[in-house]
Amino acid sequence: MMKRLSFPASVSILLVASFTLAGEKETSRAKTTSGVSKRMTPSTDWPRWRGPRADGVADGGNLPVSWSKTENVRWSVELPGWGTSSPVVYGNRVFITSQAQEDDKKSLLTLCFDRQTGRELWRHDFGMGVDQRVHEKSNLAVNTPAVTDDAVYVAFGNADVARYSHDGKLIWTNRYIPRFGDPKMAWGYALSPLVVDDAVLFPWDHHTGPCYLIGLDRRTGDIAWQEDRPIGTAHATPLLVEHHGRKDILVPGKNRLTAFDAATHKELWTYGEGSGPYNGEIIVSPVYGDGLVFTQLWRQSPIHAIRLTAGGKPPEQVWVNEKAGPQEPSLLYYRGLLYALMDNGVIACFDGKTGKEQYRERLGGACNSSPIAGGGHVYASNNDGTTFVLKAGRNFELAEANELGERITASPAITGNQLIFRTDSHLYCIGTADKAKTTTNR
Repeated sequence: MMKRLSFPASVSILLVASFTLAGEKETSRAKTTSGVSKRMTPSTDWPRWRGPRADGVADGGNLPVSWSKTENVRWSVELPGWGTSSPVVYGNRVFITSQAQEDDKKSLLTLCFDRQTGRELWRHDFGMGVDQRVHEKSNLAVNTPAVTDDAVYVAFGNADVARYSHDGKLIWTNRYIPRFGDPKMAWGYALSPLVVDDAVLFPWDHHTGPCYLIGLDRRTGDIAWQEDRPIGTAHATPLLVEHHGRKDILVPGKNRLTAFDAATHKELWTYGEGSGPYNGEIIVSPVYGDGLVFTQLWRQSPIHAIRLTAGGKPPEQVWVNEKAGPQEPSLLYYRGLLYALMDNGVIACFDGKTGKEQYRERLGGACNSSPIAGGGHVYASNNDGTTFVLKAGRNFELAEANELGERITASPAITGNQLIFRTDSHLYCIGTADKAKTTTNR
């Protein structure tokens, strides 16, 4: 049964009286050959890992470039516990997961906040399940939710999956480890759910096998279909790609990328040798733009650009970068350029068509968050809580370096003209603030 709580005293909200996003609606998008989406009105929805198209991009808005813990903060909320999952936005609601602990009791929480005010609308704990081993930088609240018009799908690092209604009613729960056994993962189960036409996807990986692509029935949470896939663990979220009149599901694995037909669920092709170091779990999610998929095959490996072909045939290799790409931050393709944020704080920019390096510059600090882009800028955050704002283009140009003073490992969300950041303890809504009276609601 869902537990409804009154607004908690620990939640501190900084409010600005005027909100420019009220009534904003998503409009149709027209995609140009350069990969830039044109919108008359910016969408407020950022419904899944890396946004509407799973590429970290939302153009059309007037996003903030400069902020601090007090400047251009529309609201901030102190979160119960902590986590590294990213916020998602649908309509007027922001959803996020967190792991909290009181004495020896651990709780896995799903939380919902009002997008305009930051007021907590509901929270729910559906039970701890298996306390899976995780990396010290993270915990079990590592998977980003996915939201549709009638559901919120959440997952946690112990391979628990659940569906909620938008108002917080728990519809179903599916716990993988009791069904399939301990996957022997060193860092927990970090991939995020992906919703497709007939199911919600949450692949099963195991170091020694078996491994499956699993589609859960969206209504019941039961396994609707299950396909064998090559053995090899991954922490990267699958990517749904529409091309040549078809839909394919691209599933990262150990030194390979495997494509499945979204309609029949049958394996189409595998790109990569399918072998590599034992500690080669891929973390970086693939990204798609202008007919190309940009991917890595295992941790800190070269970047590959492959062109998808018609009829479910294997892709064509376009280019392979000589140097290793990121270990954790996913790639960003924006306006014909590919950006790679390295874990050591270096950002590299490549021509998307040729792979030619445009620049390589050090921003500073260790980075785990994936970069995003919108309004002609690229946003890259480090673990010290600094977000570097770069002007998009072939030449390196740093516009601002903004500090929130606390670790950022989650990827931010774009909602209309605002950004939502998750730090270790807070959720921040950043936007150009009107000159209005500021109040604090406790």
